[in-house]
Amino acid sequence: VNSATPIIMVKHVLVICSQKENYFELFKGKKVNGEDILVDQAPWVDMEAVSYNDSFLVHIKPNRNPFPYTSQGQFRTFAPHFVLLRSYALGNHEHDWRLKINAFYHHDVPCINSIDSFVWSVEKVSLYTKLKRVQKKIPSFPLIPQTYYSHPSCGSFPPDFPCVLKVGSSSQGVGKAKIFNTDQWQDMLSVLSMSKEYFTTEPFIDWVSDIRVQKIGGHYRAIERKRMSEQASWKANNANGITENDIDVKDHWKEWIDAAAAELDMVMCGMDLIVDKEGKEYVLEINSSSIGFPARHAPTDTQHIAELVIETMENIFAQTTKSAKTTSTIVAAPVSPSPPIDASSSTQKSTMISSSSSSSIVGVDTSPSSPSTPSSAATTTTTTAEVRTCHFRFLTRNNVL
Repeated sequence: VNSATPIIMVKHVLVICSQKENYFELFKGKKVNGEDILVDQAPWVDMEAVSYNDSFLVHIKPNRNPFPYTSQGQFRTFAPHFVLLRSYALGNHEHDWRLKINAFYHHDVPCINSIDSFVWSVEKVSLYTKLKRVQKKIPSFPLIPQTYYSHPSCGSFPPDFPCVLKVGSSSQGVGKAKIFNTDQWQDMLSVLSMSKEYFTTEPFIDWVSDIRVQKIGGHYRAIERKRMSEQASWKANNANGITENDIDVKDHWKEWIDAAAAELDMVMCGMDLIVDKEGKEYVLEINSSSIGFPARHAPTDTQHIAELVIETMENIFAQTTKSAKTTSTIVAAPVSPSPPIDASSSTQKSTMISSSSSSSIVGVDTSPSSPSTPSSAATTTTTTAEVRTCHFRFLTRNNVL
C-alpha cells in the first residue's frame, strides 16, 4: 500500500431499515474495539444476498431518496461483519423477504436480533410455540389461547364466538377478522379455501387497554393505548378513538419479557398485551428487533439501539480484533473538497478492502456506470472473493438478480 494513502481499520455494519431512521448519523464517529464502524443502510427491496461456504456477499441498489453524503446513491457489494435487522421480513403477500433472510441464516451472519430469533419471528406458529415454552416455565405468563388449522376443512367444529381469525403469519393488523357467529365462520372458511395459508383463532377479548412493553438491552419502556368509546376499533393498531400514554413498567411485565427474550434469543423486542374490563391481562405476541417507536421516543430508543449494537459487536469480536486488523481495512480514496464531508462520511465514498473471518476480500462499488477496477494499492492478486464480487456486480447491473 502506498505510504501516502491513509489506512483506517473498520467493521462494516449493514442496517436493514427504511429511511425513517438514519443510522449513518447514529454511528458517526463510533468505534468497536478501536476500529471505526462503517455503516450501510438499505431496505429489503434494494438488497440481494449470496452465501458461499466460506464468504457472504450483499449487493445493494441505489436508494431513490438517499441520505446526503452517504453510500446510498451508489451500487454497493460487500461482506458485512454485522447486521442490524430493523424491518419486517414478512408483512403480507406483497412484502415477503424470507428468501433474503434465509441467506443470512445460511451463513450464520452475526445479527441483532440473532438470526435464529428472526427466523422464528417470521413464522408466527414458531413464535407461539416459543411463548408456550415460556408459559411452562412461568405459569403466570398469560399467553392467549390459540387454535391452529392447517386447512379450512379442519373447521367443521367451530370455536366459541366471538373469536379473532388470523391468516398465516401476517402482522400489523393485516389478515385478521372478528367472527361473531357460525354463518360468518362458514363464509370465512369458504374464502380461506382459495388460499394456501394456514389460519389460527383466538378468543375475542373486549379489551380496554393495549400495552406494549419494550426492551432494548437493559432499557425498558411501557406504552398504554386505551379505547375511548365502544365505537373505537377492536384492532389496537388502529389509532381512531384510542389514546396513548407512557406508563411505568411493572415488575411482572419485566419478568415476562425477559423470559420471552431469553427463550427467543432476543436482546431487543416488544411484548404486546391486552387488558379486559376485569383487569385480566393476556399476552398476544412478541415482536423482534423490527419494532416501531413513537416519534417522541425515537431519538432516545434508536440511540439505545446503537449502543446495543456496539456492545454486542465488542463481545463478538473481542477475541478476534488482533487478527482482524490484518485483513479488515479501508483504503481511503481522494475526496472532493466540495461539498464538505467530515471524516466519518468520507469513508462512505472510499474503496474498501473488507474481509470475513475466512479472510476473503471484497470491495465497495463506487462507479455504477462503469466496470470496477481493482485498486493497485489494494492487491495485485485476484482472490476468489474478488472474482465472486465482480461476477455478482455483473449479474445485478444486467438485471439478472
